[in-house]
Amino acid sequence: MESHSGSASSSVRDDGAGALPELISPVQEPAFPDEWYALADAGHFWLQWRLRAAMAQIRQVGIPGDRPLRALEIGAGAGVLRDQIESRTSWTVDVTDLRLEALRRAGPGRGRKLYYDIRDEREHFLEAYDLVLLYDVLEHVEETGPFLRSVLRHLKTGGRLLLNVPALETLRSVYDDAAGHLRRYDKRRLADEFTGTGLVIEDQRYWGLSLVPLLILRKLLLRGQAPDGEAIRRGFRPPGRALHAALRALMHVETALCRRVPLGTSLLLVGRKASGPLQA
Repeated sequence: MESHSGSASSSVRDDGAGALPELISPVQEPAFPDEWYALADAGHFWLQWRLRAAMAQIRQVGIPGDRPLRALEIGAGAGVLRDQIESRTSWTVDVTDLRLEALRRAGPGRGRKLYYDIRDEREHFLEAYDLVLLYDVLEHVEETGPFLRSVLRHLKTGGRLLLNVPALETLRSVYDDAAGHLRRYDKRRLADEFTGTGLVIEDQRYWGLSLVPLLILRKLLLRGQAPDGEAIRRGFRPPGRALHAALRALMHVETALCRRVPLGTSLLLVGRKASGPLQA
């Protein structure tokens, strides 16, 4: 896709990590803990586990990884998931986020690096994508209805939405408050978000069953702590290489033995856009 002209601010081509994205929407500064970006690198066991679960779902739903599909990742941060997905598929993934500093950290990929608020619904991007990736974003959004309608307007009819959210409200802790999570989901609550949107849910599945005891422990350990950057660090970073290695081993065991788990700490969804442009 060529550079968008007539945008709110001038476009700047992406020439690698540290470069400005193309500025499509006016720059804003939404609240988000910058500590998370420093911790969430591709070597982190949780990001690897999420990718394994997501790729298993993608294969089982039948989305072809060997076709040059066009995808938009909303809330891409520093582009870790984009890098993971593009290394395992033939897809071209455009990334967008409302944190300018996070996008600066993203390196080059096959797609574009955009500073674009999807709620602006620029015509150039509407119905332009075969796939939209919305991983660990929806739980941060206050008014989910209008937001999801804008998300789906960027999909072609028949295109797929791929989504991940934190699961099980009983696992809520100070970490969730520090990370800006407004809610955690179960399957029914997540399905209800798409009532009347024209999205046909094809698959929902939990992942991270083995992590449930760890999140219960996190809830207890962080009780009474302020919801700040330190809570993010204590709640997301494994305390030491040995534990990190053990958690990666746990990932291998669970994903090898269990195609589907009855519960988990996160919830994946794939849905197909069955209708045309959605009206407000």
